[in-house]
Amino acid sequence: KLSKMEQYAGTIDNLLAQHGEAIVKACIGGLSGGMPQILWPSLSECLFVFTLHIISTSHGADEPNSILYNWFYSAISAGVSSGDSDVTQIVNNSITPELKSNVISIVFGLAKEGVKSKPKAKMLLMDFGKICKGETSTDALLAYSLG
Repeated sequence: KLSKMEQYAGTIDNLLAQHGEAIVKACIGGLSGGMPQILWPSLSECLFVFTLHIISTSHGADEPNSILYNWFYSAISAGVSSGDSDVTQIVNNSITPELKSNVISIVFGLAKEGVKSKPKAKMLLMDFGKICKGETSTDALLAYSLG
């Protein structure tokens, strides 16, 4: 399977470059209240695997990582346009610049550790969703920062 994927690596990379920003925006938007909580594990996995792929194939180059950082930051800054104005208000009030930077830094750090950190990254992203919904405080991120 891996050799088959390597055969299409160029095509996959082109598609990710073309649609990456929309993928990140959809996943972050879903986690921050735009989709039901039952979808969060799938959204988290998609976002982490996408990040892992870009970081692992950049081979130390800063440009792909800075583009990915900008996509994340823009998606988190966009908040959520939920039909429920109370949810939108909670999300937009709970996402501070510090929270944005912390979440992105932790996700990128976990991606640099490789696929073994996927469960931790998924939990982090789901906790991010809970912070956005006002279900938990930003203190939940401390465990990821320290670990």
